[in-house]
Amino acid sequence: MFGIRYQQIPLHVLFEHQATLAGLGKIGLRSLKKHQQTQQTDWQSLAPINEVINPPSLELIDQYVRWSGAEASKYQASIPPHMVSQWGLSFAMRLLLQTNYPLSQVINQGVSLKVHGKIPRDQELLIQAKIANVDERNGLARVSVQITTGTIAQPELVETVLHMAFILPHFEKSKRTETTEHKTWQSLGEWSATADDGFKFALLTGDFNPIHWVGPLAKLSSFGQKVLHGFGMFARSYELLPETIQQIDVRFLKPVKLPSQHNQVEISTEPTQNYVRVVGSAGQICLTGQYS
Repeated sequence: MFGIRYQQIPLHVLFEHQATLAGLGKIGLRSLKKHQQTQQTDWQSLAPINEVINPPSLELIDQYVRWSGAEASKYQASIPPHMVSQWGLSFAMRLLLQTNYPLSQVINQGVSLKVHGKIPRDQELLIQAKIANVDERNGLARVSVQITTGTIAQPELVETVLHMAFILPHFEKSKRTETTEHKTWQSLGEWSATADDGFKFALLTGDFNPIHWVGPLAKLSSFGQKVLHGFGMFARSYELLPETIQQIDVRFLKPVKLPSQHNQVEISTEPTQNYVRVVGSAGQICLTGQYS
């Protein structure tokens, strides 16, 4: 990924993330208040959100494309499907703020994309957002938020499902069982992340969770240092996949710590399915999933 290290992202792009920053502010205020256990909202009763928004500016799209490592010619007239993190996060927060979950402790578990068409750069975007599923088991609430992005004429161009989890008071950590794989993996390439890539991705998307860019606060987290956004890991890995993606479903297993070198993107092709994974410099599996 040549050229990424020296990319300078102008601070004025912050003004494009007002909805996301407002949502983060509300989450911060709620976490400061003394938490009172109230009856959990029935997620199925929450009304979906349907809104028309302006697309990101051409400057922001170009900066995002460059950061992700994509060829500039690939998205000359369209927006990368994984850039949904720029507008989708604010809609997800608006829905989740209506629940009783501890939003400041969200765990980003993965993302699913279905690409039906290209998102145009020059048209207003129709966003449809809803909580698609909630599964509370063993002290963990797994929440899926569906964000559908399109235009008035083509309302369903990209379907995104954000997979999140919230730790509940009676959570008990269970040991993950390791499964033996018999796949043959082929390396597609690698990407590296600099110490300030968390700040850069925050500038591009509005996700200013301090564990990604504030060193002293990140050291106090369970990761012990700054880590790249899950969506950032996903975007850079997506852009190394060989063919046009119609559907992809990935889970974030371990974070990419900042800085990090030589994160390998590997695929395994089988007759009925294609698999992808990201292997960190220490050999750890950071991301795994499948695509078609």
